[in-house]
Amino acid sequence: MSAQQPDKLVVGSRFMMSELGIVQLPEFAHKTGTIVETSSRTPGVTVLFDGAVRPTVLDRSYIAALSK
Repeated sequence: MSAQQPDKLVVGSRFMMSELGIVQLPEFAHKTGTIVETSSRTPGVTVLFDGAVRPTVLDRSYIAALSK
């Protein structure tokens, strides 16, 4: 099965901050970006915010898939 779930966080997916992420990191509340790396061993997800030069690592609970 290769059907991709719309809420699954995979490399190349667009994301926005989740409600928890907004509470924990209010300075990123309205930012969106692209997932550039995931790990099955850690809860961290490497993301690149739109307009940023360097990637940032966030806990996966801080982001949510952006609906198309």
